[in-house]
Amino acid sequence: MVTVENRILQDVAAEVATREARVTFRDVKDQSRSPGLPAALDVRSVFLGSGCNLVAGFDRFASDWSDHKDPVDFATRLEECGASVLSYMVRRGRFDIAAQDIRDIKAAVDLPLLLDDLIVDPYQIHEARVLGADALALAVWTMDQHKLAALLDRTESLGMTALVEVRNPGEAARAVEVGASVVAIDITGYQGPKTLPEAFAGVCSQLPPETARIVLGGCWTPKELMAFARQSADAIYVPHNPLASTRSLISAGMHPACPSR
Repeated sequence: MVTVENRILQDVAAEVATREARVTFRDVKDQSRSPGLPAALDVRSVFLGSGCNLVAGFDRFASDWSDHKDPVDFATRLEECGASVLSYMVRRGRFDIAAQDIRDIKAAVDLPLLLDDLIVDPYQIHEARVLGADALALAVWTMDQHKLAALLDRTESLGMTALVEVRNPGEAARAVEVGASVVAIDITGYQGPKTLPEAFAGVCSQLPPETARIVLGGCWTPKELMAFARQSADAIYVPHNPLASTRSLISAGMHPACPSR
């Protein structure tokens, strides 16, 4: 029986194969290593800066946009607000639109860009670098350990940062085993007696001190941000959100009272 998760992964693989039929793996690999391509920004160093940093999500096709439908305008405003990273969500069947948006964003702002897509093939990693992405996400639960290690190594070999996404202590241990330097922890599915920040801390207990820790969802208010920061969060990820709310979170993360590792 094919699960929903497997179906999604199959759909992603099919889209990648279609793109590879247009631009071969060798060609995209050569492009990603071109000396004329600007180097990727060091996203891990950004996360390990003072305070609790904010990764702001952009989803062009979200149904509830209110004040930022233009990706370049949104990225410009985020940069002015002091956001640390812009995360661009790639929708199925809309990669060509995403590619153009990302090029436009990178031409307009200096904000580091995280490509938010399900990575299932090395082709996507080279493709992301050609577009100008500085970081991408690798979800532990979508692949075996050998593939995780290989994709992490390929990402870092191109100068990009890999956010290795985990959901529990066991997956965090897998991330550590392959040498992940940035771990994004999704505790939104946690069900138990602990608060979400406490559950986050439980997963962080598997990580060495030098590993950057990102809260992947479940943080919407300055009070919640402070609670996660007290549990060693270096940054929080917030999906598409009104700019006023985003500003308040950025201000909280930059406040002198915000805990910092």
